[in-house]
Amino acid sequence: MEHQGMTARIHPDNGRTCGCSGITELTAVSLVWAFSFGIIRSSLSGLDPSLVACLRMLLACLVMLPFLRAGRLSVRAVLLLMITGAVQFGLMYLVYIESFKSLEAWEVAMLTVTTPLFVAAFEWLSSRRGGISILAASTAAVAGGALLLWNRPASPGFVDGLILVQLSNVFFAAGQVAFRRIDSAFRIPRTIEVMALMYLGGFIATLPGAVPATGSIHALSILQVASIVYLGVIASGICFMLWNQGATKVEPGVLAAFNNAKIPLSVLASILCFGERPSLWKLAVGSLLILAGVLAGRAVRSPEAPHDLRITEKNGSSCG
Repeated sequence: MEHQGMTARIHPDNGRTCGCSGITELTAVSLVWAFSFGIIRSSLSGLDPSLVACLRMLLACLVMLPFLRAGRLSVRAVLLLMITGAVQFGLMYLVYIESFKSLEAWEVAMLTVTTPLFVAAFEWLSSRRGGISILAASTAAVAGGALLLWNRPASPGFVDGLILVQLSNVFFAAGQVAFRRIDSAFRIPRTIEVMALMYLGGFIATLPGAVPATGSIHALSILQVASIVYLGVIASGICFMLWNQGATKVEPGVLAAFNNAKIPLSVLASILCFGERPSLWKLAVGSLLILAGVLAGRAVRSPEAPHDLRITEKNGSSCG
């Protein structure tokens, strides 16, 4: 799911809205997401998860709608993008937000530690190449996140929350890998031009569960409305676009490892903003392991794109 060509290489001008490197974008998004866990837990955990997820997807879609260039896409590309968005954002949010009813914010953040392994697994399943190298990079990142989670007291509903977060990890990882392959196959010029389609898919996936809860919208407090707007516009609308854009620029191992970058950042945010006192040595060592995973991932060569996903340009125009 790298770029189209004889081999699926990542090149520097794919899906660009700016001149940033993929690592710069992934780092910036990780910083923003580090604060999202606390916001959801403190102000939105009592609301219907489907409603929150649906509103976030609606706002994200509206933010990206002015940039949509659907006329440059084939029907197949549009459908694949919407299906990918339904999985990566819609289904992920449904179970992710539900988990906050059973877990503390830091527990949700820590339990996303397995996401790199799922990214590595989907990468290997889709390409059958680079499995060992990607697994090594992601394992280092998982070890760093697990160290932060080790020997900490768990919430009463920990098992239920654990299952929900792992499902969200699977959906998010699958969506990232799928988008990289779609980007390669259809040669999408700029990520920002297709994100509205993915958010639309996420909105459709969350809508059925949200409809019964729409009657409670009028009861939302100003803080809850502000939180939903921030999470929908910034954390979802802008940040998911930057994340998927960055994902097309980096090697699979780097992407896998970066899925855990938000964990030490979220712990740091809990120290600076929420007055929590987690172990500083765990934060330091865990962060170094995650950094090691990122560096190891940069050495992983991109797998070849599958022939059945490659789209031939006609008349000098790209299907993407």
